[in-house]
Amino acid sequence: MTLFNRLLLTIFGMGLIPIIPTAFFLFYYQSVAKNNIQTLHENIAQMASVMISHKTDELNRRMYTMWEPGADYISQAALKKTLDHNPEFLFMAFTGPDGREILSAGAPEIKRIFGYLDISRNELFKKAVKTGRPALGEFELLYNLPICRLIYPLESGYYAFTVVNLRDLFIKLAMRKMGSTGGVFVADPDGRVFMLGGDPKPVDQNELKNFFLSRSRSSRKLSGRVADYIGSYSKVPGFELYALTLQARREAFRGINLLTSLIMFFLLGISTVFYFSALILSRRLINPVGELIEGAKRVSERNFKVPVGEKADITEIAALLKAFNAMMREVDRYHGLQVEKMLEEKQKVELLIGLIHDAIILSDFRGELMYANAAARSLLGLKDGETPVPENERLRRRVCALVNLKAKAKGEVMEMPGPDGREKKVYRVSMQVLSSKTSRPGVFMVLRDITLEAEIQRMKEELFHSVAHDLRAPLLTMQGYIKLLENSCAATEKSAGYLANIKSSSSRLFEMLENILDIAKLDAGNVKPRLAQIRTVEFLEGVFKNFKALFAEKNVEFVFEPGPVPAVFRGDERLLKRVFENLLSNAYKFTPAGGTVRLGAKPEKGAVSFYVLDTGPGIPGGLLKTVFEKYRQLGGPEEEPQGFGLGLAIAKKIVEIHNGTIRAEAEQGGGSRFVFELPL
Repeated sequence: MTLFNRLLLTIFGMGLIPIIPTAFFLFYYQSVAKNNIQTLHENIAQMASVMISHKTDELNRRMYTMWEPGADYISQAALKKTLDHNPEFLFMAFTGPDGREILSAGAPEIKRIFGYLDISRNELFKKAVKTGRPALGEFELLYNLPICRLIYPLESGYYAFTVVNLRDLFIKLAMRKMGSTGGVFVADPDGRVFMLGGDPKPVDQNELKNFFLSRSRSSRKLSGRVADYIGSYSKVPGFELYALTLQARREAFRGINLLTSLIMFFLLGISTVFYFSALILSRRLINPVGELIEGAKRVSERNFKVPVGEKADITEIAALLKAFNAMMREVDRYHGLQVEKMLEEKQKVELLIGLIHDAIILSDFRGELMYANAAARSLLGLKDGETPVPENERLRRRVCALVNLKAKAKGEVMEMPGPDGREKKVYRVSMQVLSSKTSRPGVFMVLRDITLEAEIQRMKEELFHSVAHDLRAPLLTMQGYIKLLENSCAATEKSAGYLANIKSSSSRLFEMLENILDIAKLDAGNVKPRLAQIRTVEFLEGVFKNFKALFAEKNVEFVFEPGPVPAVFRGDERLLKRVFENLLSNAYKFTPAGGTVRLGAKPEKGAVSFYVLDTGPGIPGGLLKTVFEKYRQLGGPEEEPQGFGLGLAIAKKIVEIHNGTIRAEAEQGGGSRFVFELPL
């Protein structure tokens, strides 16, 4: 979705916020108004029901007060008098208890219809006989006159049967008009509607019957012959008769629908006006934004010369456009300065790299040379002024050979032919793979020529080995004479202490010489391990017993943790004891009194892992790998060295000739852990 559409929808949506609750209120008002109209219909139907009930009560009272008690009212004269005083009585007859006529009188047309009267099987008669009370019912239209039948129980078991003209009642009901199409009607349970003048029934008889059988007393839709109606009904108490109100649905809800339509039209007009207002405002906002977008594209393409248009109908946006142009001018100026500065810095870097004696090589993953300084060009055999090209296959293979040689080297130092191809050179190589997120990933190598340093180191080690070898014989002779002097001096003499110090110093010197000779043998590959089956727990227990008294003398807790290790492993027991002696000697030297040293083992996948853990000062994180180098000693500048730093180097060499690995780890809270693993 574009910014213009988003902005238009946002502004238009904000305008619809007050319209939505108005629409809900309109819907609620329409529902309430229609409910009120239905309630009005229900009230009118109930009032009509009460009117019909009052009419029946009036007829009952009139029959009750018509004759005096004990009078002979079953006579033609009394019958004629009653009909003269009650013109709505169209026909009247007296019957015996069996329902058969005794005498009758009334309008000739009505009398001709009824003839000789026998109401013994009439339901109203049965009801009057059963209850002993008047029974009124059987409404119908006779000669377009609404009539009903009234059976009144008299004294001595006689009954008066009367046909009553209800025209006055129907006229009163018809006068209660409801608009031009609605009114009040009378209907029986079968859905028959009684109307004056023989007007056609407005609603189908079966639908009215179902309506009377439903639980609802009103309905918003009754299908008629001409239109749909709304209506309500109320049952007349004591009679199978209903007072019914009907009105055309369109007329009943005309005012509500008209008001709803007007309000909806008003809301639609407001929405339309607001939409076009939002459209105009959005265009006024989006046009400057489009200018800014085009300007930003030009900036991304490093085109700072073409400014954006500063004309806008909104003051703040016009100020923004001016600020954007000012920013472009400033960026253009700054870009020029940065380009000059970058060129200057590039010249400095190229000059600096050119003066570095280390060879610096940058190539891609195929070995094609991307950059090489003067030392690297000499190493690769490039002539002065020769430009490396991608088609130079010899140069590419030379670079690939350097990368492969570094990958196969076990450390950072590797030996390779010099630029002239005759003498061997020793280089310390650092290699790093550039991230693949760059435009052209590759390999970065720095090669430092340490041939002279390696030669000096070799000469120093040869001197050490020669001196150690030459000093070994006189040192052994001196230790023999010290032993003779020790045996000839009494333990209480003062000279005995001097001899003990001389013996201790000579033993330490002899141990240093032995370490120098051992590391020389290990470097030369003259030491071959004598592999045999070693019982793991017994081997560790022997090492533990040898050092237990020594740690106890210093008040250092020495803990043995064998763990669920394999029962046996293969190795040279004498050489592996030398590893533990060197590790435990360091732990003894650096762990203060009150500390703890732990010796243990645990199984690893396809190997057994041994460890020595102490609570000494620990090893700095940057020295965890260098502690295994020859002549590397830890300690402060004020501490006196107690050796040449060959113990850990010898331990590493012994583990490596067993095809194992050794490492140092720093413990949290101080202390260090030395771990070496031997394959099973």
